[in-house]
Amino acid sequence: MNEAFFSLDARGRVLECNERAVSLLGVDAERLRGQAPWTAVPALVGRTLQERLLAALQARRPSRFLASLPPRVWLEVSVIPVQEELWVLATDITQREEAAALMEQTEKRFRLLGERFQVALDSAEMAVWETNLVTGVVFRSEGHDRLYGYPEPLLEWTHEKFLAALHPEDRPEVEAQVSGIFSSDVKSYTSTFRTRWPDGTWHWLTSRARVLRDAEGQPLVVRGAILDITQLKETELALQEAVRVRDDFLSLASHELKTPLTGLSLQTQLLRRLETEKASLPLESPKVQARLEAIDRSLRRLGLLVDNLLDVSRIQHGKLDFLFSTGDLSALVSEMVARTGDEARLAGVSLSSHIEPSLVGRFDRLRLEQVLMNLLSNALRYGGGHPVEVRLERTSEGARLVVQDEGPGIPEADRERIFARFEQVRGGARAGGLGLGLFIVRQIVEGHQGRVHVEPGPGGKGTAFVVELPL
Repeated sequence: MNEAFFSLDARGRVLECNERAVSLLGVDAERLRGQAPWTAVPALVGRTLQERLLAALQARRPSRFLASLPPRVWLEVSVIPVQEELWVLATDITQREEAAALMEQTEKRFRLLGERFQVALDSAEMAVWETNLVTGVVFRSEGHDRLYGYPEPLLEWTHEKFLAALHPEDRPEVEAQVSGIFSSDVKSYTSTFRTRWPDGTWHWLTSRARVLRDAEGQPLVVRGAILDITQLKETELALQEAVRVRDDFLSLASHELKTPLTGLSLQTQLLRRLETEKASLPLESPKVQARLEAIDRSLRRLGLLVDNLLDVSRIQHGKLDFLFSTGDLSALVSEMVARTGDEARLAGVSLSSHIEPSLVGRFDRLRLEQVLMNLLSNALRYGGGHPVEVRLERTSEGARLVVQDEGPGIPEADRERIFARFEQVRGGARAGGLGLGLFIVRQIVEGHQGRVHVEPGPGGKGTAFVVELPL
């Protein structure tokens, strides 16, 4: 016969073959019999002939197709199931004119499809890859190496290079998936992992792969598509952080709002008890005045908390409003220090001030009151009971306001971060609060075209919040 003939059993092993089949496959007949053709000839792994024969073994239906043998031998193959066997008849059509025309047409078509496919991969920041487990040959599309941080394709890509780039926390799971290809009958799997680029940055990739196996279930080829999901992961992590911040904020808000409300409730109960015990007790009596002052402090604290919450919402929507007018900044600071005096005495804190008189300028009085109230509240809360000093002085560009405490101080690494929303100095010494006061302070000061920052106190002791304002 001029045609090659061989028969396969139900497991894809060669039962009989003629000399033409032996000649085309390039192996001895004894080596070919008793095993699958692609086992005897590893170069067939992943080719059309192997895939179509495996499909025919499973479907048990006659079929006819074109296939190639390396280097460039084209065959017309007919497959016929006969009882428990599969008969294969292959005709060499390499020299035929129609085969040449078909090859040219096929190459042109696949070249065009390949170009379009590459454009689609590049647009989606994807790549495809294939690993032949029999020959060890690795194929990767043009954009594959870019997903690992290499602007130009590398001369070689190996499994070891892939593993070396993995994040230490992700590597065990990926290695377990790769090992599972050989220890189980898995047909497909998905890996999501971080890979380190040559510039030291980490990027998230996800890879979906399929495993091609022979009739005995042994893995032959692994093919996959890989996608950069760094932006998606960053968005996911940001959303998780937003949920965490929200939950922390709600917990803090409920605690902080409950404290002045509890104080109001207690003082109200004490006033009612005084009324019951001494119905004729005058309103001006020291006991009544003490209760009223305590209620007033709780109301001021509650009002400040509510104002901060409302201002955060306004800032998010770009609606933090200002009402500028000409006024005396020195008088405003003096008034706020006096108003805070009772709270300082109750906290056992010595509050002093050095205010240069007659600093007149244009500012929003209520907003600057809010700035001073937040800074003074922070100093009283976090100063550790040590003295607090307020200074106001004229500068060449306007005014400089300093609120200084002698507490444990703020680490240099935290001096910028604490002005962010919901941020506080880490550590038990500065626990409490909503983490909104300094955020509001910065927004108000910048709304006045000024700046606020943190400096260490004299000799590095304590903290000084410095507000610089134009007048």
